[in-house]
Amino acid sequence: MTPSGSFAAFCTAMLFPTLLGGQPVKEIDWKYEINLMGKELAQRHCDLFFQTDSATFFMSAAQIAQEADAHSLFEISVKLQQLLSRMGDAQTRINYHFNIDPGSILPFDCYWFEDGIFVLRTTVPFRELLGKRLVAINGYPLQQVVDSLSTLLVKGNPYLVRAQLPAMITWSPLLEYFGFNGPEGFVLQVEDGAGALTTATMPLPTKDEEEIRVQTDHLPLGWEEPKTFFRDQYFPEERSYYIQYNRCWSREVEETHGSGASALFMPSFKEFEKKVFQTIKREKIDKFVFDMRFNGGGNADQGSKFIKKLSRASFNGDGDFYVIVGRETSGAAIINTYDFLSQTNALLLGEGTGGKPNHYGDVGRFVLPESNLVVNYSTRYFTLEQEEVPFITPDIPAPIHFREYVKGIDPAMEAISDL
Repeated sequence: MTPSGSFAAFCTAMLFPTLLGGQPVKEIDWKYEINLMGKELAQRHCDLFFQTDSATFFMSAAQIAQEADAHSLFEISVKLQQLLSRMGDAQTRINYHFNIDPGSILPFDCYWFEDGIFVLRTTVPFRELLGKRLVAINGYPLQQVVDSLSTLLVKGNPYLVRAQLPAMITWSPLLEYFGFNGPEGFVLQVEDGAGALTTATMPLPTKDEEEIRVQTDHLPLGWEEPKTFFRDQYFPEERSYYIQYNRCWSREVEETHGSGASALFMPSFKEFEKKVFQTIKREKIDKFVFDMRFNGGGNADQGSKFIKKLSRASFNGDGDFYVIVGRETSGAAIINTYDFLSQTNALLLGEGTGGKPNHYGDVGRFVLPESNLVVNYSTRYFTLEQEEVPFITPDIPAPIHFREYVKGIDPAMEAISDL
């Protein structure tokens, strides 16, 4: 599911108020602003020109600056993101989405299943879209839309595209930028299981309407709490212990590496770890499952220390390790995946990862002074494989289809049960 529009609106309004109707674009000296961005990135990034030479980068940046007067702030930010995506580091980017008015976000959420992109949430006026596969927007085939939006992402990893495209499809300014808008708004065409087509027109600005979601028997295990930092569940019949690790962060990490201000509102990993080892000591465990499908990273040290302790733990049972990864697994979660591979007999299941084994990380950021655009950049390169590969390939593929999602079937957990 895509993030809540209301939350995005809050963050945008609180952190970057000038982006929502403050400083006029004409007052921004884009030549200075874009030149500054290039110089700062070249100086701060650990190896900005590892894929594209500096002359090509600065020439492209200068061309954007030269044409800036003919474009809006949002359009310029998108052009800059396209430029940064060509540099090859997924962590180095412009946060152009901060510049999207919440009222221009189309009222639906979708997910890219193995059999297509399906609508999982919308509002009451568009209920006919629920549970159907998206095939076109304003008459443009979905693949054409995907190809255009993908220019904002680093090439070479289809799982990264699957992770980020569903949210991007709902951002109408982005669709307009690529010319997919229509005179009456946005006409979505969807297809049901029998191949019957349905269309619905979403006018702008969007209205605050009651939300409805796809009805499921129950959610697949991995989808029950994807936003929770970490959680556990013991299944006595299968003698399996499931841990979902969605954030490489906690109260303790926030106190050490963050601002500390939000620490009290975060769960304690120290307390969670104590509970885990009490469960290991108390219960019979043949299968230890560690799920990082929704883990986009953070600080790897917490997980690394935990995994080292697990590798030395004495299980009352076989204690075989199973690690689930997927399209959103990146950053510190990639490092923790290799911790399991190097220290245990772990078997990998799921999808290919959104992050690369050898990857840039330890992200810093700066704000351009006139446009208030936020620029992220990497300060460190992590080498986990001798050869460069675009993603981690699981030992046992376990992608999810829409019909499995509706029935509450988690393919990765099903595969583990069968082993």
